[in-house]
Amino acid sequence: MRHDIDYKKVHCKVGDRVPVYPFSGEPFIGVVKKVKMNHFGRVSYVIGDRDVFAEELLPAKGQTKLKMRVCI
Repeated sequence: MRHDIDYKKVHCKVGDRVPVYPFSGEPFIGVVKKVKMNHFGRVSYVIGDRDVFAEELLPAKGQTKLKMRVCI
């Protein structure tokens, strides 16, 4: 596993804008469309058209972090 994150805990809600750091490919910012849990209790998210694991919400060691603009 890539991070010391609890993959059985829900970290985002539907409608949240979150940065995603996929295991392969370029990082991107997307909106959570759905939160899913498999029969083992592992949480994953549907962001855009991709299934994303909880570990992919945090950057890897040494990976450049995405900057998000906060609008209130």
